Formats: sequence, C-alpha cells, structure tokens
Amino acid sequence: MKALRKEFAALAILTAVAVGGTVVSGNAWADRGGDRDGCCGCSARGGGWKGHDHRGPRLAKALGLSREQREQIKAIFRKHRDEIAPLRDEMVSGRRELRNLIRSDKPDEAAIREQVSKIAATSGNLAVRRAKMYQEVRALLTPEQIRKFQTLQEKRDRRIDRMMNRGEERHSNGEW
Repeated sequence: MKALRKEFAALAILTAVAVGGTVVSGNAWADRGGDRDGCCGCSARGGGWKGHDHRGPRLAKALGLSREQREQIKAIFRKHRDEIAPLRDEMVSGRRELRNLIRSDKPDEAAIREQVSKIAATSGNLAVRRAKMYQEVRALLTPEQIRKFQTLQEKRDRRIDRMMNRGEERHSNGEW
C-alpha cells in the first residue's frame, strides 16, 4: 500500500508540474502587453516573480514575427486572459489542496483521487482554451513560422524528456 501511495504521489506531482508548466507558459504571453512594449507587467506591480517568464520576445524573434503579428498575438492573449485567469487560480488552489491531502497524517485515497480528478478537469478546460488561442495565433503565422514553432516545440519536448530521464536515474540510484 505504501508503494502504491508513493507511486500515486509521484504521478500526482508530475502531473501538477506538467500542467503548471503549460499554464505558466500560456499566462506568460497573456500577462504581457499594453503600453509596456511586450514586457511583463511585474515591474509595474512592484516587481517580483508573478508566475511567468520572458520567453515571449525570444520566441517572437526566433519565429521572425513582424511587429503587426506581435500586436495581433498580444491582442489574442489579452482577449483570452479573463477566461484563463480563474482557471489558473483554480489549478493553483487545486494543487495546493492535493499537496495538503498527500501530506496529511492519514491520507485519504478517495479524497486524493477526487482532488486529482478536479485538477484533471481544470487542466482539460485550460487545454481547450489554449487550443483555441493556438488556432487563432496559428492563423496569423506563415507556413514557415509554423514549421519553426513546431521545431522549437520538438526541441523543448526533447529537453524535458532528458530532464525527466535524469530525474528517474537519480531516483533509481537512491539520490532522492
């Protein structure tokens, strides 16, 4: 039973990390814009890490986006921001609740499974929103830009796979 709990906890944590990564990357673009010339708004809000990074301008450069394309993409993300923000908040609170359930003195397997189901449903809703945004953005890209984006995503996936494999190796070697 302990082995099952450990495997389940590891699966839940990996799922939370994967979902969190996609949520953060989507929100990184959504949180940019306005009169800040594509920069994040954290400096305008007193600084600090707000759950996003600065890959947007790098990605725009790598894809060779025109200024008009960048503005149109910003508008798409601003348009969807109000739909995504509550789902993002729901993911954060859902993962927090899952961590509390896992770390409780007497973990309740049914409650953990129920919480994971809630997180999965929210993740599904976020995936649908991201797919809609992606289609809107894709319509703005040239075929060459789409190919470049797919190549970048494949490289990112390989990098994540390597990181996951290193983590599994450390775990199997008893380093954790």
